[in-house]
Amino acid sequence: MYSVATLAGRSGEITTMTRRIIMGTILGAIAAFVWAYVSWSAVRLYDWAVEPLPADSALVEAIGRAAPRDGAYAFPGIDMQALNAMDAEHRARTVSDWREASQRGPVGVLLVRKQGRDPISAQRYLTAFGYMAFSAFLMSILMAGMRCPSWVGRWTIGMVIALFAAMAGDGPDLAWFQLPARWVYAGIADTFLTWTVASAVIAAVVRPTRG
Repeated sequence: MYSVATLAGRSGEITTMTRRIIMGTILGAIAAFVWAYVSWSAVRLYDWAVEPLPADSALVEAIGRAAPRDGAYAFPGIDMQALNAMDAEHRARTVSDWREASQRGPVGVLLVRKQGRDPISAQRYLTAFGYMAFSAFLMSILMAGMRCPSWVGRWTIGMVIALFAAMAGDGPDLAWFQLPARWVYAGIADTFLTWTVASAVIAAVVRPTRG
């Protein structure tokens, strides 16, 4: 049986940690959001990875006509549903043609929205802050469960988590979608740096209770 004092003490610890998790979520999301602004506007991390498509209204219009709806479109493409309905000989020839076209290039993935959107709308920033807040909440919960007394120790673990998220989230694009290496490396660096900065803040706030 726990004594009343013990139960009261544990309740107090839970309340304190809950407050720290909430503060870690808020401050971590703010830190991540600020770094995102810095990486795009000041450091310009993606400038070497993303180039504007040469002005060609005809190309833009052709993409708009070719894409039937919002979505991701790979080229050269292969219709897996149609492929499964083919006989073995026809299937082998289709796959061979697709592989040859892929080897010749160009190879790419088009991300298309049929309707235009304001690139600097408030909704875009709110959406970004929302997913950053949720990510900061998850990081805060992990920090709370570590029970690590050292800020450096908690931050180090946070950086390892950030590196894992960056490699697991962006790394596969280099292999499976054959995206340009610069784009993949920029994404890995941005994710890692964003959550390295945010985890430093979260580690300072979400610390073990003294009990």
